[in-house]
Amino acid sequence: MLRRFRLPLILSLVLLVAALLFVAGRMRVPKPQGSFAEGQPAPDFTLNDQDGHQFHLADQRGTGLVLIFYRGYW
Repeated sequence: MLRRFRLPLILSLVLLVAALLFVAGRMRVPKPQGSFAEGQPAPDFTLNDQDGHQFHLADQRGTGLVLIFYRGYW
C-alpha cells in the first residue's frame, strides 16, 4: 500500500523543497542606509555607561574596541 503513495510523496517533497529554495533565493537583506562604510573609522559619539559616566569614543582611538549595543528592559 505504501508503494502506491511513494511517487506522489516524493514529488510533493521535491516541489516543496524547490518552492522553499525559490523563496529563499528571492529574499534579499537590505543594505543599511547611512554614511557608514566598512573599514572606515566610526564617527565619534558620547554615551553614558551603566554607572552614569560618560563614554567618549574618541578617547578609545588606537585601541582595540568591541562595541555592543544592547536594548535591555531594565
